[in-house]
Amino acid sequence: MAPDRWPDLKGVHVVVIDDDDDSCRLLEQALNYCGALVTVFSSAEAVLEVMNEYLPTLIISDLSMPGMTGVEFVRRVRERPVEKGGLIPAIAVTARYEDCAAVIARAAGFEAYVTKPIKFVTLCMLVDHIAGIKRERDDSAA
Repeated sequence: MAPDRWPDLKGVHVVVIDDDDDSCRLLEQALNYCGALVTVFSSAEAVLEVMNEYLPTLIISDLSMPGMTGVEFVRRVRERPVEKGGLIPAIAVTARYEDCAAVIARAAGFEAYVTKPIKFVTLCMLVDHIAGIKRERDDSAA
């Protein structure tokens, strides 16, 4: 792939949540390639704890995980006050191809939905787009 197709994600902090180590590693490598700061977690519960200390620009979460699912996680995030991360954009990632999975993800509060196998350049462009919208919203609120 031509390097110019990959977006510049410098200054974007992405939290990745997936119980599959290979998926986490691949997502991290693709996002790092674009310059993003990436923090990887294997459970949604851990991210909710960390969000009391710092807030990422964007969250990428698998939908189907043991314990707290991605759907339950993003619902919990949306219940938080804005200053505690309630409006952090989130992208759902899943191996499920059913139409209802996308509907469920959007209804829970995910801004976007991506199925595995992931086209990483497309995902990085989506991260760039969503992070750009968030930055514009943050700038106008300042």
